[in-house]
Amino acid sequence: MNKSVLCIGATLLDELYFCEQNCIPHTSNPAVKTISIGGVISNIAQHLGLLNLQPSLITALGTDADGVYISKTLNQKGISLQESVLAEDSTGKYVSILNPDGSLVMAVCQDISGKWLTPDFLATKANFIKGFHLLIVDANIPAASIQWLIDFAKENHQKIIIEPVSVAKATKLASLNLEGVFMITPNEDELRAMAGMETDNEYILVDSFMRRGVQQVWVRKGHEGSVIYTPHLSVALDVPEIAVIDSTGAGDAALAGWVSGYMNQEDELSCLQLAHTLALEVLQIKGAVVQSVNSENLYQLKNKYYNEYE
Repeated sequence: MNKSVLCIGATLLDELYFCEQNCIPHTSNPAVKTISIGGVISNIAQHLGLLNLQPSLITALGTDADGVYISKTLNQKGISLQESVLAEDSTGKYVSILNPDGSLVMAVCQDISGKWLTPDFLATKANFIKGFHLLIVDANIPAASIQWLIDFAKENHQKIIIEPVSVAKATKLASLNLEGVFMITPNEDELRAMAGMETDNEYILVDSFMRRGVQQVWVRKGHEGSVIYTPHLSVALDVPEIAVIDSTGAGDAALAGWVSGYMNQEDELSCLQLAHTLALEVLQIKGAVVQSVNSENLYQLKNKYYNEYE
């Protein structure tokens, strides 16, 4: 088995509209538009590519102009799409409205991955999937597909990380058998949705996932930082105050930063510092991917935010 990463989930064309003033509901708001390749799993894959981890991506794209553009661009970034679906369909799209400070007002998403990334399709890619050390899966794909991947990874002694995406998507995990899952990465709202329990007690919620067989639970807390829980320890890390320009993709960047540290055999705290560092950098640009990052300067950036740990 090689030491590589396979990302599975939705790829979208992101259209972000930054309002010139704080958004006023029920009326037209002047805005500036930006376009980029997005979708949780593709944001992660793009950062992993920039960090020299040579990820592969299984996703679903249409044969329209958006799909052609995305395929060409990701291939140029060294991200393999050879086992993805190219369907006679419309490529998915994410459209968001943001205030001038980058805070999200509203977003909508049209996604075709649920239609095409089925368990039957994944089964046809079993030999390919089997060749990867780490699988990263987003909850945009059907619950049955997530379960197929969890079971497949367990059978083949692979590590699998599941990114819940949103509260609505996180509910898919409430009824799944999570035995053998390496890590889940919810924020506080997603944690409650995934657990399907009527409690706000974080320790009870985390423990419920440990009892279901999850090895690590990484709870993201926004400006308060995050905590990674394992059966034997927890690692918490704060974040410094910054001026946020755009909140899109910060969680995706955090996971890519963590994976970079993990694949380079860093300790738990260093992995979390790298995760926060990449998320902090994303929060200070428009868009979800820091195009200038690489495996060397990520460590330099980490020292900018967390030099007191050195």
